[in-house]
Amino acid sequence: MSTVLWANHLLTNGEVASDESDKWALYKYAAKLDKLASAAKVEPFSSLLDHTDIRFNMGDDELPDGTRSTNELMAREGVWKSANDALAILNGLLALISSEKPRFGVIKNDRDLVVAELSQSIQYAKKASAVSAKFNFSVVM
Repeated sequence: MSTVLWANHLLTNGEVASDESDKWALYKYAAKLDKLASAAKVEPFSSLLDHTDIRFNMGDDELPDGTRSTNELMAREGVWKSANDALAILNGLLALISSEKPRFGVIKNDRDLVVAELSQSIQYAKKASAVSAKFNFSVVM
């Protein structure tokens, strides 16, 4: 079991929809993506990360009374960005990585995987934008 990111939409009816696609590289290189975001002059990548799911699934905390799932709690109290703000971050990162070609990893270069996961996330954020949904990445295990 490893920690990964899932892209999510917060729909206008308050429900959370997830792509449930493991984004291992985006999680692993989140700190590097934050540094690259600074160079790209966009908000930090980590501003898209929500830790609600992992906090309750890995900790001893109980969900508040009347709350049935971490998605329900994340919908109410989680970290969310407008889809357009998320797209600005993701597109800025992809453009910088495509032009400067930084290395991701010491032994093996995971840049292609980072690019693939960013591209997939951009497509999912575009879908959020089309339905006026918000966007985040949940940290899941």
